[in-house]
Amino acid sequence: MTALERRRMRARRVERARYWGVWAAIAAGAALLLVGLPWVLWKGPYVIDGEYIDKGELAKGSAALVTGLRTAVVALTAALGAGVALLYTARTYRLNRRGQITDRFTKALERLGSPEVYVRIGGILALEQIVQDAPEQAATDAARVLNHFIRHRAPKARPAPVLGNSEPDGSHPDHSELPDEPAADVQAALTALTRAESRTHVDPRERLDLHGLHLVGAHLRGADLTHANLDGAVLTDADLAGAVLTKANLDGALLTKANLDGALLTKANLVGATLTKAKLVAATLTKAKLAGALLTEAELAVATLTEADLFRAELTGADLVEAQLTEARLVGATLTGVRLLGATLTEANLDGVLLTEANLGGALLAGANLGGALLTGANLIRATLTGANLAKATLTEANLAKATFAGANLTKATFMGANLEHADLSGAKGLLPEQIRSAVTDRATRLPAGFGDGEAAAVME
Repeated sequence: MTALERRRMRARRVERARYWGVWAAIAAGAALLLVGLPWVLWKGPYVIDGEYIDKGELAKGSAALVTGLRTAVVALTAALGAGVALLYTARTYRLNRRGQITDRFTKALERLGSPEVYVRIGGILALEQIVQDAPEQAATDAARVLNHFIRHRAPKARPAPVLGNSEPDGSHPDHSELPDEPAADVQAALTALTRAESRTHVDPRERLDLHGLHLVGAHLRGADLTHANLDGAVLTDADLAGAVLTKANLDGALLTKANLDGALLTKANLVGATLTKAKLVAATLTKAKLAGALLTEAELAVATLTEADLFRAELTGADLVEAQLTEARLVGATLTGVRLLGATLTEANLDGVLLTEANLGGALLAGANLGGALLTGANLIRATLTGANLAKATLTEANLAKATFAGANLTKATFMGANLEHADLSGAKGLLPEQIRSAVTDRATRLPAGFGDGEAAAVME
């Protein structure tokens, strides 16, 4: 369940409690008028001042008693009438308030159509105020209006060039003068539309639709974009730090140099997205779809990519220091020169991955699948490869000093020129002496128990 869904659930509970609370108060008031008041009028004097009442004198004044009873009945009727009037007044107030909200909404819409930018911004702020005053009545309608306003006012993203044709085909408008940041009214609408408090009361069926828009330099820090459709949107240099993009669709989106530090992208669709030099420090991408995504030189330090799909993703030069990649799928990905110092890749699938000159010092790769991976010149100092699959992996000139290979599958792995000083290979499986004959070892290197003394000595030479 997303944060937005939890907020909406709480809002519905509060609304139901308020609804039933009003009816409970009405029922209590009716019971007080119909039962409590007659009882007080009839029995009250005997209960309150019973010791001072002379029943003999009371019997003589029967006419006065009848008159008092009639007066009590009239008073009770008046009280009931007052209660009905109060209910009618409350109903009239609600209708008048709804009419006022409608009038304010209409005036705000008129401002949105103004040719003056400051008047349009005023209309947006008015809509936002209306949502705050009457969220149940206006939130969904305001969201729909603002979404259409943005789609009408924001420029469309430049279409991808046709393969083999660098000249414009004339079927699209001129995009040569696309702005470096959204217009002031568009930015105001984006802020109002993605405010977490406003999204709470919007109908879940009303999804944000920002696909294919040019939103370069947009300020969306802390924005709630849960389930938003940003397919093909251009968000280069956009500020999305701390934004919530849970289950958002960013298929093919352009996020070059965007700031997504601390953003929540759980189960987001980023297939084919471009995140070159994007900042994703401490971002959460659990179960995110990043197949074919371009993350060259992206900053993903301390990011969480547990169970993320990075099939054939391009991560050359990316910073993944202390990142969490447990059970991530990196089959066919390119990680040349990537920094994975202290990263956790437990049970990650790195089959056939290109990790040339990658820095995996101190990385946790227990149970990871690195079958056929290319780790030429990679740094794996103090790496933990317990139970990892390195069958047919290429570790030529890799630095594996003090690495641990307990239970690792090293069948047909290549260690030519690799540094295995102080490495623990004692529990490795499928390792033959000739595989590490040209590797650099020392007396602290621990070899499998199956190696004979002569073989071990030959390796140490």
